Amino acid sequence: MRVPRILLGLLAMSLVLPGCRNNSGPGRGGSTVYNPPTTEFVSALGIAAPVTREQAMTIAAEAAGGTAVSAGQETEGGQLFFEVQVETASGNKEVEVRALDGAVVEIEAADND
Repeated sequence: MRVPRILLGLLAMSLVLPGCRNNSGPGRGGSTVYNPPTTEFVSALGIAAPVTREQAMTIAAEAAGGTAVSAGQETEGGQLFFEVQVETASGNKEVEVRALDGAVVEIEAADND
């Protein structure tokens, strides 16, 4: 009896996909994207918007669970963002904070170029 290719494909996917889970987050090695961006951290710290570079560093340190060491700024789609480098026990992180309201957009492992 021949097994249709689609069944073989489904079987292969069922064996491979469980190993592809995104086990990422602020305390893990992967990337966490907040969609929509979260204002949870800025609210908890009582910081008013718009945020300064120093405030973005405070927000990023809280979000990633570490110590902010530097911050740069960039503009995307007409909006200002701070890219904050944070040292954590699980490795260096890059946290993207939106200047308009202090929302954390993304936390990812830092590129160590």
